[in-house]
Formats: sequence, structure tokens, C-alpha cells
Amino acid sequence: MLEKGFSVPELSVPALPQGFSWFPLPPGWWVTGVVLLIALILFGVFRLARWRRNAWRREALASLQGAHSADGWLELIKRILLMHQPRATVSQTLSPEQFLQQVDIDNDLRQQLNEKYCQPDNQLDASHTARLRAQLTKWLEKLPYV
Repeated sequence: MLEKGFSVPELSVPALPQGFSWFPLPPGWWVTGVVLLIALILFGVFRLARWRRNAWRREALASLQGAHSADGWLELIKRILLMHQPRATVSQTLSPEQFLQQVDIDNDLRQQLNEKYCQPDNQLDASHTARLRAQLTKWLEKLPYV
């Protein structure tokens, strides 16, 4: 049946194709990488812009920790209001009662600030200062981003 010189091929170990290279990558991977890189750069730029736009909020929160007189508290509140409203609107409010209506603080603190505005003894006591600091911090955190 088998002729002389005829050999049976080796069937237990089939011939495999050659290994393929991982590099250079196909063009689709380059496009995907560029798109992801652009998306990350845009995300970083927008986060940086938001962080820079909110520098005023970080400065205001830091300045809340200092000791202030009633005039100093009113000046700080007015500076914060200038960030959210046009200067013409804020400058028309001549009395502290008018622009304190826009601030979310207790009525007794509002009354204390109004009474001590431009007075020789315009320091708030420690309990009122602590309450005012806490309420202004909460108000600052609730303000919308600009």
C-alpha cells in the first residue's frame, strides 16, 4: 500500500502561522489615542478655568477667619456681592440694611451689624462673630459658580 519513499506527514503538530508584531499599531489605535489625549487636555483646561474663576471664593473663605469689625464684615459682604451682581446695582445700595437683605444670615446678626455700622465701638462679641462666620461660610458655599 505504501510505496517505497512515501512518508506520512506529521499530523500531531500542525503548522502554525508566524507571530504578529504589536508595533506599529494600526491607524485606528493612533486615532483613539489622539482623541483621548484631546479629551483629557480639554477636561484639564476646563477644570483649571473653573479653579481660577473661583479664586475669589477661596480668598473670601480665607478672609472669614480673620478678626473683623462690623465695618469689616460689611465690606467683605459687599465685595462678595460684587462678584455676583453688576457694580451699578450694588453701588445703588447705600445703607447696609439694603444689601444685607441679600445675605442669608439671622435677623439678630443683621440688626447687630446695622447698629454698629460706622460707630466708634463696632466690634461684635465672640459668640456673634462665630455665628456670623459660620453663616457666611454656609452662604458662600451655596453661592452659584461664576
